[in-house]
Amino acid sequence: MKYESVRLDSMNFDGDASSYSLGVDKSFGKALVGLVVSNLNTDLKTTFNSGTYKQEVDTYGVYLAYRTSIIQIDLGMGTGDSTIDTTRIDLGNDSTITGKTTADIEYSNARIAANFSKGRFSIVPSVSYKALSMDIAGFTDDRKDDVTSVIGDQLLFTANNATLTVTDDVISKRSVETETMSVGLLLSANLGKLVPYLDVSYDSEDTSKASFKKEVGTDENDTEQTGTNYSSSMRIGGGINFMLGSHLKGGVRAGTVSGRDDWEENYVAGSISLGF
Repeated sequence: MKYESVRLDSMNFDGDASSYSLGVDKSFGKALVGLVVSNLNTDLKTTFNSGTYKQEVDTYGVYLAYRTSIIQIDLGMGTGDSTIDTTRIDLGNDSTITGKTTADIEYSNARIAANFSKGRFSIVPSVSYKALSMDIAGFTDDRKDDVTSVIGDQLLFTANNATLTVTDDVISKRSVETETMSVGLLLSANLGKLVPYLDVSYDSEDTSKASFKKEVGTDENDTEQTGTNYSSSMRIGGGINFMLGSHLKGGVRAGTVSGRDDWEENYVAGSISLGF
């Protein structure tokens, strides 16, 4: 019988995210001013150490818009706070390590678009910019108190080495930022109550790199020590917007993000809005 055990470092993860926004705005001629409250919940699970990362974000912002028959200008900014909870398995004694911290958030965005129409069809080229910064407070990764490791009725180690001494990790505060500049093109057809569209954009991104602790030992596989900071990607998406009566409208959309070597994304989303 041949037995092989292979362990590789991995940053693989999967998870879910949900969000909602509530806003109110008022028109002043060709201008529009509004207030918005948003919430985002993220729940991630890591592959290597059976870890979890849960974050809830609440933000409060203002937005401004100016529209003519051809030009549209949108501006937005806001601030908020966040709570972050983490867990992971201590690979030394199989106990759970927990962490909890908070963060302050600021964001801003701007977009300029031009609308060229002919009959039922329209072409909308655009340029946009968005930025987000997050100041994460320092915290302590809490490990369980010293434990005695036992397998069945037998000590995992010799009697004089059965108690494992553990030490809490102090995680330093950290500030992260991301900025994205996008150039896009939207093609759509107005078919009455249905408006199908194709949306393509090229995005240039600058994001703070991830930071990692050095390994105590070495397994000759420490490539994860270098965080990615990929600079560009291509997004291709499409969908259908619909209007039901004079007050209810919504839509569904799907797409993909390509050109990156650090992650891939496929998305499906929908929305419904009620106006008065």
